[in-house]
Amino acid sequence: MKRILIATGLGILGLTWYLTSQSARRQTLGPTPDGGHLVPNGWTVKPVGRQIPLDTFPMASALSPDGKFMAVLNGGYKPPSIPVLKADTLEQVSNTPVRDGWLGLTFSNNGKWLYVGGGAQARVFEFGFDQGKLALNREMEIVPTKDRTAQDFTGDVALSPDGRTIYATELYRDAISVIDGQTGKVTARVKTGRRPYRILFHPKGDSYFVSSWADGTVYQHSAATGERLNMVRIAPHTTDMLISNRIVNDEEGKAPWWKYRLFVTAGNTNNVYSIGISETGDLRQLEGISVAMTPRQPAGITP
Repeated sequence: MKRILIATGLGILGLTWYLTSQSARRQTLGPTPDGGHLVPNGWTVKPVGRQIPLDTFPMASALSPDGKFMAVLNGGYKPPSIPVLKADTLEQVSNTPVRDGWLGLTFSNNGKWLYVGGGAQARVFEFGFDQGKLALNREMEIVPTKDRTAQDFTGDVALSPDGRTIYATELYRDAISVIDGQTGKVTARVKTGRRPYRILFHPKGDSYFVSSWADGTVYQHSAATGERLNMVRIAPHTTDMLISNRIVNDEEGKAPWWKYRLFVTAGNTNNVYSIGISETGDLRQLEGISVAMTPRQPAGITP
């Protein structure tokens, strides 16, 4: 009996040693066996809803003015491309290569043109758009090819409300290029914050906001002159923005002092910040909205 107990004990010890000596399965970024997705910060996410495969690093999307199509800009390690999907079924209609692209993607108001920020090509690409199909129409040089350096890099692109002027960020020049939509020529350069990320027009159309990656700040410029009108500090790594005209009354039913709210994501925090904009153009931070999944979650959501 004693020998049986000793043998059993040795067997258990051997099994324990074997199990603990086996190295953990190596984890790599991307899909996991349980249907999740391992992301660079170590989190595993399991998306809900229907997932539509795209190419590497989709950076931006834009809905056509008629709401029928959605264009996506892929800007990863594979050659950049612009797939166009039907908005209702997400069926891919076309996939058009572009020489380079980084973040900038916007339709003209009439839906006939799609504009793309040209990244290291330091230009804006204009594509004709017809029922989901794209055709390159022209390339608007921000910096001529012969003069281009590693500092010349085009990011976001926005159109003035009347569609006559194109605005593009020069990421490493800390500036906004102003392009005449008819001639395709640069007519002015506006100095703004360091590493300008997104351009967003005020609903009135007479000014635009620029989020500054490096400054953690949002700047407001006059559309007519480029003059800086306002600046409000937000938080590290300010990126995307959207604006809302929805009025929320206080507990007493009184209307607030602001007419619009500007929502700004700060990538190095877990927050989205709202900025009040008064009728006279004053800017003031209203609140920070946490998008973290737990109260003590370390920064890194990258909203």
